[in-house]
Amino acid sequence: MKNETMFGGKEKGSRRRIVLRVADALSMAVSCLVAAALLLSYLAPHVDPGAVLWFAFLGMAAPFLWVADIVLMLYWVLRWKPVAVVLAVAALAGAGHVTKFYRPSPGRVYSEQKVSGTLRVLSYNVEGFFGSDSLGERGNRMDAITAFIRETDPDIVCLQEFEINRINPFGRFEDSLPEWKYKALFFRHDDTSAGGLGLAVYSKYPLMRRGGIRYPESNNSSMWVDAVVRRDTIRIYNNHMQSTQVDRSDREYLGGMKVLSDSLGEDRTRSILHKLGRNFRVRASQADSIAGRIHDGTPKVIVCGDFNDTPMSYTYRRMRGDLEDAFSRKGRGPVYTYRGLGGVFRIDYLFHSDDFETVDYRSAQPPWSDHYPVIVDLKLRER
Repeated sequence: MKNETMFGGKEKGSRRRIVLRVADALSMAVSCLVAAALLLSYLAPHVDPGAVLWFAFLGMAAPFLWVADIVLMLYWVLRWKPVAVVLAVAALAGAGHVTKFYRPSPGRVYSEQKVSGTLRVLSYNVEGFFGSDSLGERGNRMDAITAFIRETDPDIVCLQEFEINRINPFGRFEDSLPEWKYKALFFRHDDTSAGGLGLAVYSKYPLMRRGGIRYPESNNSSMWVDAVVRRDTIRIYNNHMQSTQVDRSDREYLGGMKVLSDSLGEDRTRSILHKLGRNFRVRASQADSIAGRIHDGTPKVIVCGDFNDTPMSYTYRRMRGDLEDAFSRKGRGPVYTYRGLGGVFRIDYLFHSDDFETVDYRSAQPPWSDHYPVIVDLKLRER
């Protein structure tokens, strides 16, 4: 009996060691794959999706890969395994990208009051003031949005998906914002007699020269205006880049994890990935079209809008160039500007030339659109 117990214990111990070895081997394989994918994701901003598409998907996954890498590194540190060093190197190699997603600010207290002498810019995709996914449920949000603008008190307002129609005719928006008496509109079509949908800039300061680009085979566009602020002329670019075209049904499908149980999940998932891939390419082409104008050497430049792409994307890099990302300077913690796709993506931005200093950055979270507004206070540097 004693021998049977002894042999049984040895057999159980042997099985346990085998299970642990298999688990370690699988964990090691996953760790190496995560580290490799993370390192490759750092190249995503430099690779045109039109040339190699899968880098764009790695770029979108970069923050999740980084977190997974850190968790796995800590696990292997506790196990005293050398693979922890590989994971640490992968994480440290991308440390410079971290402030694109998260900016720690311990022990600081912020005020929403404007500092004297600063220029406050608000960028907001207002989703047509109704929202295309839930027109009947949400109702007209124009009055709520104009009240928010008055409360926020920006000097310059840049709006995307700005829509004028029979419900919200010309003049209604302006009547609610009498202080912002200068405006520039750039719609999808030149004929605006019945209204239109596109981009808008409203300003407390005079707007002079203006222009825009309507992107081919797309409903998206970019516009620019010159604002005369005190004695300075500031070039402002307002952009709405190609949408992901992942609609509400797609978001519910992914968010509800139906992909794991749906018998047609493979086809549906492939369709969503196809949408994302196509629009990665379209946005990259649009970014190339406008980047040459943005980075033509004009001083005192502000670039804002809904880019529909993450900070680890080709679009972000081309649009930003050598400009400063206001979030990376004065952001607080993680900031997410898009409510869809799990509400974890920052795809709305404000960049500026080094003529400006970022004084404050924040993103409020009102419920009137599928995007959140970006609000930035800037100050011209003394030369």
